Order: sequence, then C-alpha cells, then structure tokens
Amino acid sequence: MNEKEYFEKVKSYKFIANKSLGQNFLINSQTAEKIVSLLEITSHDNVLEIGSGLGSLSYFLAKSPGNSVLIDVDERMLMFLDEQFKGCENISIKRQNILKEDLTSYTKIIGNLPYYITTGIIEKLLLDGANAKKIVLMTQKEVYPKLLSANKSPLSLFLNHVCDISSPIEVNRNNFAPVPHVDSVVFVLTPNQNIKNAQNKELYKLMKQLFLMRRKNILNNLANVTKNKQKAQEILDKLCINTNKRPEELPIEFYINLLKMI
Repeated sequence: MNEKEYFEKVKSYKFIANKSLGQNFLINSQTAEKIVSLLEITSHDNVLEIGSGLGSLSYFLAKSPGNSVLIDVDERMLMFLDEQFKGCENISIKRQNILKEDLTSYTKIIGNLPYYITTGIIEKLLLDGANAKKIVLMTQKEVYPKLLSANKSPLSLFLNHVCDISSPIEVNRNNFAPVPHVDSVVFVLTPNQNIKNAQNKELYKLMKQLFLMRRKNILNNLANVTKNKQKAQEILDKLCINTNKRPEELPIEFYINLLKMI
C-alpha cells in the first residue's frame, strides 16, 4: 500500500479510537516521516515503538534499515498492524504494556505517549533503557516545560541528569484524528553516560521520597526518610546544605552525594 492510501485508511479508522487509552491517530504522513527521521536509524539499530496504534510512525519504521518491535495493548490495533505489515521482515508486532517490556535490547525508542501515563513511561525509559542511544517522544504540549524545569520534580531533575533534551517541534492538533483538545510536541532525548549508573534506581527512589512533602524543608523530608531528625541534621551539616531549602531548590549533585552517605 502506498503512503497516501495508508494514511487515508488511518484517517477513516478514527471512529475506533479508545478515549480511555488516549488514542488519537496521526494522519499527516509528512509529520510522521519527520518524527521517525529524528531517530536516525541505522541497520544496526533495534527499535521499539511504544503504543503503535494504527501504525502512522510504524509505516516509516518499516521503510528504515533497522529492525523494529511494535507494541500496543489494544488487540484491535495489533490486528490492524498484523495485516498492514504482513511480510515485513524488519517488523515484529506484539501485545505488551510498555511498563512490563524488557528494554535492554533496544538502541532507539519512539512513541506518542498518552497523557495519563506519560510520567510512568518516561520513568521506565530512563531507569531501564540504559542501552538506548536516542529516544523520540511525542507528548501533550503542556508536558514539555515541566520536563525542562530541572528542579521542579524528581522526574525533571533526573531526566536532565541522564539526558540531553532537544528543542520541541510543535504538532498541531489538526494532524490527528479524532482531533484532540490540545496540541502536541515532539522532542528528542539523547542519553549520556549517567544513564548507565548502577545506582540510578536507588537515586530516583530516594529523590521521590524526599519530594513527598513538597512544602516542607529538606530537613523534615530527610528526617522522614531516616526516621531520625538529629541524624538528618548531621547529614545535611556534612553536606553543607541549608536545612531550610526545599527539595526542589537543591541540585542533582546533592541527591547523589546524599545517597552515598545514607
């Protein structure tokens, strides 16, 4: 099936979109091709596509030199993909929840992330996708600034520590069917060597614990973790940290050093 026919078919299937799964199908082929090109796929790459849906990105993954695994949780989508990519030797399709997928073999990852699970998916990619060289994600437009604000949440702080983040490319809502209520953006995450640190899961867990009570200062939050306020005070004194600082005001280096101490 040629490109025009494929995307006309995707557009005609908009009525099967499942709102509870955040499904909106990309119907602009030029946009889809541009998004896939950001991965810079080579013949040595093993690519994962998260939530393939009706295969708007998959269409161009199939034309790339790498091997791609398409996953989705919706059986209807998988049946459609099986039919469209039958005979494509570089495409594998399976029903899978991204949060349960083993990411160790993937060198490139791409996906249009549903809003309700965006945070969980990005956490998964950063903590388990240590071998990924490039990650291309599409999210609701309002999500991107939150990721860029390095000290506002454990996720944004950790993300900026383990990845370089490209400037976003805006994708107007009219590029989708059915048309969503908001615009989207596409951005590229390029992991650095920090993503391979064996203690990242412990570091991120500690950061999330210390952000539980955002309005309290770091002393009270750390005391909640250590179960001993005097010990928390001693640790912060050794690290030369103002105990009145809130967790969001402290740099990633503080959390790294804190993990070493406790």
